Formats: sequence, structure tokens, C-alpha cells
Amino acid sequence: MRLIPLVLFMAACGGATAESPLTVQLGLTHDQTATMLKGHQFCLETSSATIASTQQKQVYPRCKRAASELGEAWVIAIYDGDKLVELRRFERFGEDDKAVERWNELVGARMKVSPPDEAALQQIKDKGLLEPGTRTVKAFRGEAGTVVGVYLLTPFPPENANVLEKVTYLK
Repeated sequence: MRLIPLVLFMAACGGATAESPLTVQLGLTHDQTATMLKGHQFCLETSSATIASTQQKQVYPRCKRAASELGEAWVIAIYDGDKLVELRRFERFGEDDKAVERWNELVGARMKVSPPDEAALQQIKDKGLLEPGTRTVKAFRGEAGTVVGVYLLTPFPPENANVLEKVTYLK
């Protein structure tokens, strides 16, 4: 009897936040970013030789968890000093249909918050910010001058990812 509540708790814990769109605002410090990304179940990759608050690029792989996954996911945070200026969540799947399904899920989840924005998409294109291997992309307005792009990609080195959610400032 006691196993059922435990299993339900673990499933609830490992579900929606890891797969939901990123809700981390740009402009946060290293520490604030790490806390927010942990809420999305991405944990900072560290070594004893690095001082996290001085890194301009940090990698956040998925936190260890009991649930299985269909692919890999990780976040890269880019800083200017101690200010977060860009977030990229990469996802890699072995099967293209899984990648397309995941891209559709992310776009659908973003559309619940705001509609796709053609002007934002045009800005991404005009500034040459389309990612290598882009098959299709939907753009959304984010917080205070940010744009969120949800990309379906043909895997391309070095990440070889199929799906990318990128939050960036557009000036």
C-alpha cells in the first residue's frame, strides 16, 4: 500500500517541469539561474577546479532521476559577467518521429502562454540567428525584450540535437 503513494509522488516530481517550456528569465545571476534550472530538473555540471560564478558558459545536464527518458536533454546558460544573457535547451532523440512529436509538444505548450510571433521570427532571420540545421522554427515574445525560438533541427555538430528551445535578447 505504501508503494503506490511513493510511485505517484515520483512520477509527479519527474514529469511536467522537466518537459515544460523553460520559465527562467534572462538577467539572473549564476546562483539564481542554477536554482531556477534545478526546478526544471537540470543540475549544474561542476568540477572541483572551477568557480561556477566566473564561468561565462555553464552546462546543466538533466538531474539524476528514477524516470526513464526517450532522449537526452541539457541546458547551456550563457553569461555576460554575472548576468544570464541566453539559455539553450537541447534535446536529442534517436528517432526523427520522436523529435517531431517533442517539437510539437513544446510549440503547443508555448502557444498556451502566447501566440507565435511572426515579427519575432523575422527578427531572428534578419539578424542571422537561425541555428545550423534548422528545419522549422516558431518564435514567441518573451519577458522584457527576449525572444523564444523553438527549433526543429536536423542534427548538426557539435550538439547533434533534434530540438532546441532558445531564449535570447533581441536588440
